[in-house]
Amino acid sequence: MKEIALVSIVIALASPLFAQQTPLFSVYRDQWGVLNPAAVSNNYLLNKRTMSLSGAWHVQWWNMPVSPRTQALSWEMVAEEQNSVFGAHIVNDQTGAFSQTGVYARYAYRINMGNRTEQSLSIGLSAGAVQYRADLTEIEFPDPGSIPAGNLNSIRPDFGMGLFYQYADKYYAGLSVPQTLGFLARFEQDEQAVSVRRVPHIFAVVGGYWSTPWLGNSTSFVEPSLWVKYAPAGPINLDLNLRAQISELVWAGTGANVGLGVQPGVALHFEAGLFFGEQVQMMDGQLKTGFAFDLPVTQGLGRIFGGSAEIVVVYSWR
Repeated sequence: MKEIALVSIVIALASPLFAQQTPLFSVYRDQWGVLNPAAVSNNYLLNKRTMSLSGAWHVQWWNMPVSPRTQALSWEMVAEEQNSVFGAHIVNDQTGAFSQTGVYARYAYRINMGNRTEQSLSIGLSAGAVQYRADLTEIEFPDPGSIPAGNLNSIRPDFGMGLFYQYADKYYAGLSVPQTLGFLARFEQDEQAVSVRRVPHIFAVVGGYWSTPWLGNSTSFVEPSLWVKYAPAGPINLDLNLRAQISELVWAGTGANVGLGVQPGVALHFEAGLFFGEQVQMMDGQLKTGFAFDLPVTQGLGRIFGGSAEIVVVYSWR
């Protein structure tokens, strides 16, 4: 138990060390609404499905007994006549003895910018509340008299903002600042306290869809994408991936995650999944399932702690 408690502290401290506090996703292209309040899902961009419901389960550092785990559930509705996007999501993230659960609503307004070619710029805002929890019952501190004991929690408001550009059904780009307002989550008990400082993050994404009918039919395409993550006092982190879809039956992708710190880290990325639509008589709906994992290949904490894995399920309809 002491070893698990020690690992719990190390993992919890690893997040501030790398200045990454927001949840991480391997199949990030299906979690746009969580990462950018202005985003429009690819279910609408590619197939004009105006409603989407997605879930993801992510585990980080699978070699550790108390590895970080994230669960997310999000909903999106594109109101074409109002040029609006509505959404909501719940995210639960646990890192050892420390965990947080956030509930958010978001709204984005789409500004039409094209006449001959459909293109738009969306401006979005999100608002919600986050409950931070700390279970310190099993952790032995050097000076226990200065640290509160037991199960503690702190609730704070949270806001985000973003931009998302769409050109036809071919290209997209986004910029967002989740948890825009930095604040201090403070756990207090009997004049003793532990604090977690929340800082703004900056996310940028760019990508596109290239039709590849030779892979199956007119719905086949390849999608290169780049996700850039930055947080104060931390290195820039890049996700560069390439995904291919074959006839709305199968999808697969590969890529790499690169940390641009003093000692650069690289992890290889793999993902694959299946589509279920007309095959299961869902009419105008489509069910997408997938699995992804990231495998560190350079020396460092990543090789010691292990890689990450993620399961994603998305249902979209008109």
